[in-house]
Amino acid sequence: MRKVVPLVSFLLFQLFSVRHLIPSLNRSDAIILEVRTVPILFPFLMIRRLGSSSPALFLRVSTNPVQTGGHLRTLAMHFVDTLSIKLASKFFDKILFISPMMAQSYSTRCRIPRPKIGVWPSAVDASFFESRSKARVNRLRKEISSPDRLTVLYHGGLSTERGIMDTVRAFKILTDEHFPAKLVLLGSGPATKEISEYVTTNNLEGVVQLIGPVSYSEVPDYIAACDVGIIPWPDHPWWRYQCPLKLLEYLASSKPVIVSNIPANACVVGTAPVAVYLRGTSPREIANGVRAFSLRRDQLNPRLGRQIAFAFSVENIADLIESEITSVIHRSSARVSGASEH
Repeated sequence: MRKVVPLVSFLLFQLFSVRHLIPSLNRSDAIILEVRTVPILFPFLMIRRLGSSSPALFLRVSTNPVQTGGHLRTLAMHFVDTLSIKLASKFFDKILFISPMMAQSYSTRCRIPRPKIGVWPSAVDASFFESRSKARVNRLRKEISSPDRLTVLYHGGLSTERGIMDTVRAFKILTDEHFPAKLVLLGSGPATKEISEYVTTNNLEGVVQLIGPVSYSEVPDYIAACDVGIIPWPDHPWWRYQCPLKLLEYLASSKPVIVSNIPANACVVGTAPVAVYLRGTSPREIANGVRAFSLRRDQLNPRLGRQIAFAFSVENIADLIESEITSVIHRSSARVSGASEH
């Protein structure tokens, strides 16, 4: 329903949230909300908190508003985002942002007290991307790759805002310059038709391959079958302070990456010899980045990527969340005990 009637879908989800929240208030030690649920649930939570310090309230900010669509939709999304975070900064126990950079950005803009700020980054199941069927990977490699071409994989949403069309145009440049490289696109999105038409018009059928969406269980095989992953996100407020899950999936697969030089990517890979940074995200700069990777490929150590990914493993992130929750609950219990003694 979300794609067909987004407003109706949004309202139904709010009603669903209320119906499930109210019975759980008395038996929950902590409740974690995401931004879109705060306005509708806030009155019920505040009524509960008038007579008790429990449950502990957390807001998880997994993203800032991105690809917001039309003008009215953009205004609505930014209004809900700002309202939710400002309410949480005053009345919730903690706000957990997806990256330290996003936390700093909102902290300055919304004047959030420092003790209320935490980080809950993306999490990757490292074991899921570790060992794959060699037969399956070899079969895929024959389908999508060739020994004489560098095979570059992008997986995820296909939209021009993510730099996908610029990446496709970069491979047109590489083809014109007789550089042997192929781009494999795994996913779907609003740019799919534009990509397909561009590929046909420019005779790039053997250079750019649109796979379409596949089962998540197949994604590690496609990553293993390619030479390098690419994340060409431009330096835009939508992407600048994210924590890209796709990047973590490449690293967990011990796969090198070509990434745009934005804080979202740099915060994860830093200076580790697992990545080649693009100098920009124009087609020419992406093409140059692919060439640079080809020249530096032997100097990289993609196995280090698994060490980086392990810091973002589901186990470590679960421990982090548990620590945040127990810390708030213990602090709240100490305040109640102190007040009762007085």
